[in-house]
Amino acid sequence: MVINLNCAAILKKFNCHKDIKEKLLSLINESWSYHMTNDPYGDNINRLDWSENLNFNREWVKFIKPKLEKHFNECAEILNYEKCDIHGIWYQQYIKDDTHTWHIHGENYTGVYYLELPQNSPKTELVDQLDINKKITIDAIEGDVVIFPSFIIHRSPKITNDLKKTIISFNLNFTKVKESVFLRLNSL
Repeated sequence: MVINLNCAAILKKFNCHKDIKEKLLSLINESWSYHMTNDPYGDNINRLDWSENLNFNREWVKFIKPKLEKHFNECAEILNYEKCDIHGIWYQQYIKDDTHTWHIHGENYTGVYYLELPQNSPKTELVDQLDINKKITIDAIEGDVVIFPSFIIHRSPKITNDLKKTIISFNLNFTKVKESVFLRLNSL
């Protein structure tokens, strides 16, 4: 028997996006990267630093991490948790013909900060766990952050036009249920 439980995803504007975009892009463009071409799954990504996702000493990470932590802790509040810990962070830059095929992540949440998202850029697609024929496209714009349970199958569709899309991806753990939630639950 399958028990259908609702789970939450959050799409929320990153408040400091306009103030930090150019500096963050500059730091990323100056940083180390590699090119993923036709890996066994069919991924093709122009620039990324996923293999360093646990290295929090990269310059661009030191710049953005405190700001993202504030944002994620606001999301924790919405989800009835006290805090959120970042367990991995990396960037990916896509150009024409790039794609990140269907996959999942570890930790309890994952997501995307759309740092550079030109109009007509493909957005993250999720699969309904109980109906794999149902795709959900995240209706994001540049400057948005989306988080969702990491076990949800998702992808970045192929870019078919001449543009560059830059995202920051991350793995998160929401920890410690808020005390007020425990008290309410214990009174039920």
